[in-house]
Amino acid sequence: MTQAAPHRHRRRRPRRLLTVLVTTALLLPVSVTVTLTAAGPASASCAASPFAGRWRSPDPRLSRIDIWHGEDCQLYAKAWSRCEHDASRNCSWGSRGKALQGGGGPSFRFFYYNWSDADEVLQLRLRDGSHISVWDHVDYHSGADDSYTVPMTKSAT
Repeated sequence: MTQAAPHRHRRRRPRRLLTVLVTTALLLPVSVTVTLTAAGPASASCAASPFAGRWRSPDPRLSRIDIWHGEDCQLYAKAWSRCEHDASRNCSWGSRGKALQGGGGPSFRFFYYNWSDADEVLQLRLRDGSHISVWDHVDYHSGADDSYTVPMTKSAT
């Protein structure tokens, strides 16, 4: 009887190993799917930023700025001005958002636009949870430049 016990134990090892391998093979695709699905809407887990939202001003040169978190949790912005052909509407400054850059403390961000005739930087200073001021500076390739500051208020829509 003492010899039969080791023999039974040897048969159990391959069964256990086979069970572990089959279980792993079945569960691995499920865990990969769950991981990839959870990583998809990353912007939902981004840290809240007081800059995020829609900002408006009565100034036709810079009537709106939208700021949002991308899927990479980076803040992006898009500027708008009053349309030349219809002053009752806002026209976007491009089809894609620009990444907001940091610097100068937590209440300061900036982003760039590069045009065919100029380079433009918009510097945003957070005054409080519902007010920012935006300094817009344009360097024209001709050598001229222009700067102005626009106060903006966070909009509910």
